[in-house]
Amino acid sequence: MITTTPKDEKFFIDSHYGVVVHRDFKPLYADEAYANYYGYTLSEEVLALPSLLQLISEPEHTKALDTYSGVMSGRLKPGVRSYLNIDNAGNELIVLTVDHVVEWKGEPAMQITIIDLSSQIATQRQLQASEERYRELIDGSIQGIIVHRDLRPLFCNKAYAQMHGFKNEQELIAKNSILSLITQAFHQQAIDENAALMNGDVETIKAEVKGFRADGSTIWLSLLSRPVTWNGELAVQVTAMDITEQHILREKLEHQANYDGLTNLLNRRATSEILAQQFDVAKTENQPLSCVMIDLDNFKQINDQYGHQVGDEILCLFAAVSLQNLRSTDILGRWGGEEFILSLPGHNQSQAAAVANRLCEALSQVAVETDLGPLFFSASMGVATICPEITTYDQLVSKADRALYKAKRKGKNCVALFNDIESES
Repeated sequence: MITTTPKDEKFFIDSHYGVVVHRDFKPLYADEAYANYYGYTLSEEVLALPSLLQLISEPEHTKALDTYSGVMSGRLKPGVRSYLNIDNAGNELIVLTVDHVVEWKGEPAMQITIIDLSSQIATQRQLQASEERYRELIDGSIQGIIVHRDLRPLFCNKAYAQMHGFKNEQELIAKNSILSLITQAFHQQAIDENAALMNGDVETIKAEVKGFRADGSTIWLSLLSRPVTWNGELAVQVTAMDITEQHILREKLEHQANYDGLTNLLNRRATSEILAQQFDVAKTENQPLSCVMIDLDNFKQINDQYGHQVGDEILCLFAAVSLQNLRSTDILGRWGGEEFILSLPGHNQSQAAAVANRLCEALSQVAVETDLGPLFFSASMGVATICPEITTYDQLVSKADRALYKAKRKGKNCVALFNDIESES
């Protein structure tokens, strides 16, 4: 949506059309062409008006109010309309208006473009002018606008073509379908939304989609789609805003909220949420689920002797080696400090023990280079598997933790099972 001010950039369309933006007829912006149409010298004089209704002939106030309410609520489609207006000297003017909903300082507002039709009152000329002005309006908008029928492009403005990296509008219109501009994951969404609009099931649809530029790079778009009449037939108009930077920032913030900044593993909160979900699924579907608590051996001594930078390198190396030896469905998270937790959905106790032993072996083969030479390290691991007696994921974690302490007592660099603890007691 439009967020710049008129002083910053070319605003909406060329200045020989009169443009005003208002909310509840309170003027928010007017260009000089608009002011001049009504006999004012400066646009500031229009902005000083308490209401734009005083520029509209009184018998047409109800029509203007109903149109504003309908378009802003989505009940009516934006379009081309004619009004009898009154200028500053009391003279009547027949004007053609093109209304369009925009965002002004974070809130919806209405943009009106006027064309003076006082000398063009013939009906045929009015109809012809309305279509031409409408096309020029959307072609001059700084928002990306495309019109399609059943996803085949009929028209796009320069802003939309540039948004997708095309040299001109014709290159984009030559596409057989706008689906080629959208990633596969969003194809069905686009098809369903088009059907809903064309069938009249909904009046507007707001959506975010991931698409492609002409060079193959990714673009994220915020879309507002609505049905329109194009050359006498029903079509869909889509207004697009490039939100790629906002989406990247949002993904970055979400990543920071869910991942450990050092190892890039899931943090404790995110791991807990996923483990709880996996536990519920396993219980409901009567499927195995194992949990492995992992603690790096003698980590405090390593930090004391070699420094925290070496300790951080060990943590990162542990994460990298572990991920190389796990499935994509396994969840490894940093539980805190040098302690990690591993969730193995679909693995029973013997399978989980095999994974843990494989990790111990893989870790024994790698080392961090220090001033004193290569530094090898190891990890102790405790395994617990879901069973009827375990009713919450917290209990599963607790039993894996108890098994970990047994591994520590056994001499570290080994794997212990919770069931073995039970059998010994």
